[in-house]
Amino acid sequence: MILYNITWVTEPTLEAALIDYLGATFVPAVLADGCMHSPALHRIEREAAEGEGVSLALHFLADEAASTAGYWSGTGSEHIAKLIAKFGNNRVMGFATTMKRIAL
Repeated sequence: MILYNITWVTEPTLEAALIDYLGATFVPAVLADGCMHSPALHRIEREAAEGEGVSLALHFLADEAASTAGYWSGTGSEHIAKLIAKFGNNRVMGFATTMKRIAL
């Protein structure tokens, strides 16, 4: 099982709009493509200094790493481009991390 995390960083004034877009548009589009499942969104808690942004971690699960890499370099990248175009790449930034579950 692969966990694909996208951490989005935005201005506090855009947080609600970004969450709305992720829930109404981005996540449904990704799920409809069929490669990812089980989405979860988390706010990264930290002591914020004045002027710092808000960080949100969006997780998806995938069954295999090969499909994850191919998806996000193809169709998935189109969904990201639409999000960036909507908000502006200097107002919303993201980075991705792929993780593989390890049995304890």
